[in-house]
Amino acid sequence: MTSELIFRGHESQPVSDEYSPKPPKPWLSVIRPIRYMLREQRLVFVFVGIAIATLVFALLPSSSSSSASGSLDSFNYGGYGGRHQLDEVISSREFLPAGGDRMAIYQNNRGLGSGTGKIPLGLKRKGLRIVVTGGAGFVGSHLVDRLLARGDSVIVVDNYFTGRKENVMHHFGNPRFELIRHDVVEPLLLEVDQIYHLACPASPVHYKHNPVKTIKTNVVGTLNMLGLAKRVGARFLLTSTSEVYGDPLQHPQVETYWGNVNPIGVRSCYDEGKRTAETLTMDYHRGAGVEVRIARIFNTYGPRMFIDDGRVVSNFVAQALRKEPMTVYGDGKQTRSFQYVSDLVGIFLQLIRHFMPLFVISITVYSF
Repeated sequence: MTSELIFRGHESQPVSDEYSPKPPKPWLSVIRPIRYMLREQRLVFVFVGIAIATLVFALLPSSSSSSASGSLDSFNYGGYGGRHQLDEVISSREFLPAGGDRMAIYQNNRGLGSGTGKIPLGLKRKGLRIVVTGGAGFVGSHLVDRLLARGDSVIVVDNYFTGRKENVMHHFGNPRFELIRHDVVEPLLLEVDQIYHLACPASPVHYKHNPVKTIKTNVVGTLNMLGLAKRVGARFLLTSTSEVYGDPLQHPQVETYWGNVNPIGVRSCYDEGKRTAETLTMDYHRGAGVEVRIARIFNTYGPRMFIDDGRVVSNFVAQALRKEPMTVYGDGKQTRSFQYVSDLVGIFLQLIRHFMPLFVISITVYSF
């Protein structure tokens, strides 16, 4: 059998189709990075979403432009014998009852400021850390009640010279409440957002009992609290008194009236002490940029006041309870300014919340 050798070296071999790239698609250059980020960079999109949500909430208008927590700018102030009266919508305010209330304001010819303290819709108000000196006293304990009720953390500093632990005992066990027995004439190291400086005997019975301690509290204590405000950048409110006017020659007194004060009388420890405290407060404002408020308080009455503190309201109440004749000095035609303690506390809160470099205010309710 003859075998046939076939040489195929020069025969054409089948050739596969040559590679030809697909035409480029421009949109793939955009899609591919996005797919990669969606698959590998999910955390980035979480932060982007949070940022967008925060921006949306911040730009939304507040829930109510005329709520009770709005600023005092919405009120129309009219003159009243050197005092300004709140006559419009006054019964809707949380700190003032309906009927002839009076509040005088002086701000170095400045407006009430643009800070309204409104909280954007959807954002919760952040609680502040606040120190209240004299917080176990008559006015201070009511201020502590209000601050805790709105969600702030409060540190009460009191030496119990006129304050009483019973005034704040109902807050024991509250994690946002702290009570420190301390005399403000000694330095105090705290980290706070606001300082309400109320520590000082305010009753004639008390400050005449220890005049040196009274003026020392006013001067050294205020100096220590202002130093604290400067160090931590806290806003500072000083509770002064109508006694800075002394025996005034002008009735009623306006905030620009400098007063007629006896510097060597038996009451001078309180009168001159508060005047010095105001001076120190203004010096820290001008020299160190501390945000300050000065509230000159007139006669205040309400729960937790001492029945024997020597002031006219407590004297009348004590004599009435003992069924004694009420003592009226002179011809009985004198006029006095009175305010309920909760009204006073409400004005404190409004006073310190506004953004302004200076705010001096005489606080009183209708004189009679």
